[in-house]
Amino acid sequence: MIDFLMSYLVVGAIWMTICDFGIQRMPNNGVRMRYFLLWPFTLGAFVLGFIDALIRSFNEGEEDEEM
Repeated sequence: MIDFLMSYLVVGAIWMTICDFGIQRMPNNGVRMRYFLLWPFTLGAFVLGFIDALIRSFNEGEEDEEM
């Protein structure tokens, strides 16, 4: 159980750091704690958004070729 908790917190810390320095600047520590503790939701939303954008870019590319 301790190993799972430590792994969960380490992944949360890594995801929070990536978001804070790479994607967006966090406005306050409350937002940082949400990214740190609720990382499965924010990471899942990021992955779904990325996949959606990728699919849309492929679909737009196919429309350009048909014209």
